[in-house]
Amino acid sequence: MGAAMSEWNGSSPGEATTVPDLAVLVGYLRSAGWTLEDDDGRTTLWRPEPSDTEPSDTRIVLPVKREVRDYAERVNEALRTLAYVERRLPQEISADMSFGGADNVSVRLTPNAPAGEAPLFLAHSAISALRNYVVASATALDADSLVLPPRRPQRAEAYAAQARVSTQPGSFVLSLTLPLVDVYTEGPAASVVSQESLLEIPSRPFGRKVTSRMLAAAQRAQRLAAEVGEGDKPLSSFGQAGQASPNATELEALSLLGGPDHDVYQIRFSQSPLASGAHEPARLKITPGQQRILGEAANFLRTKQPRAGITVIGLVVRLFRAGKYGKGEAVIQGVDDDTGNARRFRVELDEHDYNLAVKAHATGLEVTATGDLDIRGTRRSLHRLTSFSLLPGIGDD
Repeated sequence: MGAAMSEWNGSSPGEATTVPDLAVLVGYLRSAGWTLEDDDGRTTLWRPEPSDTEPSDTRIVLPVKREVRDYAERVNEALRTLAYVERRLPQEISADMSFGGADNVSVRLTPNAPAGEAPLFLAHSAISALRNYVVASATALDADSLVLPPRRPQRAEAYAAQARVSTQPGSFVLSLTLPLVDVYTEGPAASVVSQESLLEIPSRPFGRKVTSRMLAAAQRAQRLAAEVGEGDKPLSSFGQAGQASPNATELEALSLLGGPDHDVYQIRFSQSPLASGAHEPARLKITPGQQRILGEAANFLRTKQPRAGITVIGLVVRLFRAGKYGKGEAVIQGVDDDTGNARRFRVELDEHDYNLAVKAHATGLEVTATGDLDIRGTRRSLHRLTSFSLLPGIGDD
């Protein structure tokens, strides 16, 4: 395990990390299931919960106070032991403590550059994609749609703002620390972490839901991309809704993490033991071919899947109804609030709204219509209208 960890971050086992406060480290051990086995007044001895997979001699020895000469050395040794037991990096565990509970998503890029460096366009693409990935997965917790609405929930945007990105040694590793508790959480769990204790973390905090969604969406996206690449499934398979089906924004983010040239990259998900239901660390390798398929899938969903809650404002330029009464069809030439582009949109109207459209066409008034946007080639239609009305002209009451 140690070799695999070293290969990921390109560092030696003894590389320094941020040294946490003793009280925070002790609080972490208790919350992560470690047991205080001995206290001789100078040091404390901790052991993990009994496990069939861990040697019985696994232990951590800590000083009882920070004011000892080798404090940093002992704490770094404790972090390395925790890293071995949890299959995580020492840096991830240190960040976990600093945030009072945090998961980690890291991306290892492979640019043609010296170790630890990357072209600006690649780093910018990857960081932007990471942010969009977090927002999209946070939005997907409440928006069960393959194409997300143009306006993201405030909670999703606020959570992405809480995340912190750093670099690790290696080819070029971007490490994203995602707090378990978000700013919208109420009660004691929303308080700021102190040097005396960790946050009181709910059993299923918002941050864990986000990182679990990110992992599940990435795994399903890679599996579908591999099957499409092998010719076993068509690209339209991405349009089949199901558990953890990645939305278009998640697919686009996974496609752009390798940069404009789609360089191969690895993405690693590591979850804190401070919240229940933590997965074992998982690592995926996304090939250039898979990235291109993911980008094509994102475009496919956006052109083939309905987009909910789209408002169009414009002039009625065409009307059609089979008889003198009943429902009919109108064509609105205007701008939609999803893209800001001027196009023509077909709408099916009941008799009342059709009569309004007739009035608008005769008087030159604009109308506003809100519904689900469906795109088939160059044809755009609004279905399942939730509102249709005339906009008053200048001088109208």
